[in-house]
Amino acid sequence: MSTDLENIEAYFNGELNAPGKTLFNKRITEDNEFAEAVAFYLSTQNELKMQVLAEKKQRFREIYDQSKNTVDHTGAIMSRNLVRRLWPYITAAAVIIAVVFRFVFFNEGISPLKLADEYIQQNLQEISPVLGIEDSMERGKNLFNEKKYNEALMLFEEILVRDNSQPEAIKYAGIVSLRMEQYDKAIGYFKQLENMKLEKNPGKFYQALTLMKRNQPGDKEKELQLLKEVAGKNLEGSNTAKDWLNKKWE
Repeated sequence: MSTDLENIEAYFNGELNAPGKTLFNKRITEDNEFAEAVAFYLSTQNELKMQVLAEKKQRFREIYDQSKNTVDHTGAIMSRNLVRRLWPYITAAAVIIAVVFRFVFFNEGISPLKLADEYIQQNLQEISPVLGIEDSMERGKNLFNEKKYNEALMLFEEILVRDNSQPEAIKYAGIVSLRMEQYDKAIGYFKQLENMKLEKNPGKFYQALTLMKRNQPGDKEKELQLLKEVAGKNLEGSNTAKDWLNKKWE
């Protein structure tokens, strides 16, 4: 039993190597007793979270060892009483097993749209203003921070009408367009930004981000290509690009 428990914990802690994971998944499909042990382990996690690690392991061992040692006249592993005792866990485990098979055993990936949403929520909620300056650029930033996206975009675009070579205005116009879900316009601005000679140029990265957010057929191939370029050339956003590329995508 202890070996099974340690193997189950190692799997869900990400400690098994590739052959170990393959063997684990094989046992899930071929060994009903092991599959029940996995289901029971998962179903008891919420109950056992409030206990210390040693208590968790001991409690699981006691219940599971009892199930292993209780044999009726037919030679069944678990007695009817134990089945009734564990029925709430088994019922919950049916749902949990379905989720586990979907997201763990079949190794489904992470949605690029989810990655984009998380990045936008963490990094594109506000634009840092320059204190002590009151011009169109700063007013545009303040409007963006107040979520007055239409007014902010109008100001940034007015700046570009006067001088279309200002990289900050191009970048911010693209970001506002992205937040307004005007993805084609955002991509246009980020492509324009990409072609400018800047020490730090996030144009390619923001194009990939916008494609991930737009999430239309054919976007995945383009966004992956852009992210690989950003990561390979250490462009602005390369750390995030490398992190995303290391994940298994849907």
